Amino acid sequence: MKPSVTVVFLCHMEQKKRAKYFITKPELVKAVSANQSERIKLNLIMTDISPEEILEYFKSKNNRFKNSKGMELGLTAAGELWTSFYLCNHNHGPLAFSIHSEDESPTEFIEQFKLKAIEEINNLDYTSSWMRYLNGEAEINVIPFELEATLGFKIVKRKTIVFSLDLHFYDEVYEHLTLPEDFEKYISLHENRLGIAQQNRYKMNRK
Repeated sequence: MKPSVTVVFLCHMEQKKRAKYFITKPELVKAVSANQSERIKLNLIMTDISPEEILEYFKSKNNRFKNSKGMELGLTAAGELWTSFYLCNHNHGPLAFSIHSEDESPTEFIEQFKLKAIEEINNLDYTSSWMRYLNGEAEINVIPFELEATLGFKIVKRKTIVFSLDLHFYDEVYEHLTLPEDFEKYISLHENRLGIAQQNRYKMNRK
């Protein structure tokens, strides 16, 4: 039985030293999903930020910057925004973890991060992105050291899709993968499939 208390999301070799990143209670995941549309409407009413202000802020940061919490943010040439938060690399274990929000309009950026003031962008952190992952608005990337390829995990309704552009790989898991052990278990159970995909990748590259 999974614990109902807050669970720490950490790298293998720093679990006792860096207890800073948290995963939300399972019960909260359902509540967040159920009330998503209500929150967005409330945000639109309460926010004092305009899309134009967001664009000007990013441009003042040369369209790409890192905030005080370590989150990387950027503005594309198409005027869309993206974020990346790197949790740990291979110096701390066999799996490297990061979480990303996809390219989106300034309006979506304001709504989904629930921003009320431009200054709040500087305080966006892992929890901010994690909540978006639970809502299907962000993806977690895992890079196994031996695989040398990125696996993406994204929640879509009642399932988690798993994909890799590097390996031309796609799969669907009919449950929500949310904890570190969930990702580790998936990679372990599908080691053979992923290995075959890697071999085919090398064969294609030789042609």
